[in-house]
Amino acid sequence: MHPHRRLPHLSAAADPLTQLLPRDPSLPPLVFSYVPVLGSAVTYGMDPYKFFADCRAQHGDLFTFRLLGRNVTVALGAKGSNLIFNGRLNEVSAEEAYTSLTTPVFGKDVVYDVPNAVLMEQKKFVKVGLSTENFRVYVGQITDEVTGFMKGDEGFSAFWRDGQSEAPVDIFKAMCEITILTASRTLQGREVRESLDKSYADLYHDLDGGFTPINFVIPNLPLPANFRRDRAQKLMSDFYRGIIEKRRKEGGDSVSRRVGAAKSEC
Repeated sequence: MHPHRRLPHLSAAADPLTQLLPRDPSLPPLVFSYVPVLGSAVTYGMDPYKFFADCRAQHGDLFTFRLLGRNVTVALGAKGSNLIFNGRLNEVSAEEAYTSLTTPVFGKDVVYDVPNAVLMEQKKFVKVGLSTENFRVYVGQITDEVTGFMKGDEGFSAFWRDGQSEAPVDIFKAMCEITILTASRTLQGREVRESLDKSYADLYHDLDGGFTPINFVIPNLPLPANFRRDRAQKLMSDFYRGIIEKRRKEGGDSVSRRVGAAKSEC
């Protein structure tokens, strides 16, 4: 899906009768909605995947629907992916589309809250840790983290201490916690990993709760999920800010130090 405000569109306040008038054939098909401004907010919010599937069956891979006064253009399939990932900046803008959703989660001045040129620079920092050479290093680190987690986690105690072959385990919770530990160890280095524990998985879960359809349009509604999102964002922001300040005082490039630390653990 690619919400997009730069494509030509009809007034969001048009009534249902206006939607029945002939439409410019160069524009994507418009999903019919009965309520002005509200548009398809209810059906989209209840089940976005079913909504997209139903619209795709009726209109094809490219269509526009109204969402709380904003026109949202959806591009699906191979051609849709090509438009979104390879489109020119004067045609599509991921920053413009996603910043209202991602900024409350990731914070200011990162990801989609910066100009495209700055976003490309930030992606380069991430790319450093995703090389084939580093992935080979990560295998042993991930193995250590998973083994240590299973030996120390109460849920797996029946296997390690009691020798049982079967025991109930909350796999979803365990995998969330393991993901936090392995990702911090491999992608961010031992310094970050030693400052984290599996309880941080709850904070990331609260951050993830901020990715809801309504937040595309109104990201700061006074909802419980948004309160939890904002609290988690503040705590994680303070956590990483403290580490960054420490590294700056010690001197040196943070990215180079992290990669060097990862290699030294091999």
